[in-house]
Amino acid sequence: MTSPLIGLTEAGVLESARMFATLDPKLRQLQLPSRRKILLSDTVGFIRNLPHTLVTSFRATLEEVERAEILLHVQDAASPIREERKAQVEKVLTELAVSTRPVIQVLNKADLVPAQELAHLSSDREAILVSSLQHTGLKQLLIAIDAALVVDPLVESSFRLPQSEGAILASLEGGAIIDKKRFEGNLVFLRARGPASLLDRYRRFHVKHDLAQERTRTKQA
Repeated sequence: MTSPLIGLTEAGVLESARMFATLDPKLRQLQLPSRRKILLSDTVGFIRNLPHTLVTSFRATLEEVERAEILLHVQDAASPIREERKAQVEKVLTELAVSTRPVIQVLNKADLVPAQELAHLSSDREAILVSSLQHTGLKQLLIAIDAALVVDPLVESSFRLPQSEGAILASLEGGAIIDKKRFEGNLVFLRARGPASLLDRYRRFHVKHDLAQERTRTKQA
């Protein structure tokens, strides 16, 4: 089975339908549309009646789930027992006391679902339909992750800084969305939208009014 992690990160990990072939969690860095960077862990699926010889390895997956800020519940959209498997996972999440964490329902293998059933699944606003094999739906999944992430929230700030601060400009342009930017003399005025941890790092260059107000003041002068 191809995991959405592979599609999202282009990770070169083993793909196999063989049970327990990919037991260890895989950790990859990923950049969201907001430019925030996250660590995405691809864990083994929850299994009923797990053999005792695999309990120790399986515990690593449970630890990843307990540390996660957001859970992506990846399901086989083409499986006839998808609802049964979903219920089993939700039961385990309750036992782990993480059932209150934000959960994004990801229905993989959309390319294998008949058209009529696909239309029904598409009507579920709480689920994201993807096909890791065909790389479809992954953009929508990234947007959903971005919206659900509350750690290091997105903020907007206006900046006024010297053009000589090239390293800071590069940091803001690389880690945030620049909505507006203009140059005046040796100064750069810009408005950025990005992680609070990044924008607050350059608080000394913050300006309280936005660029529109700055532009109006300049014209009046």
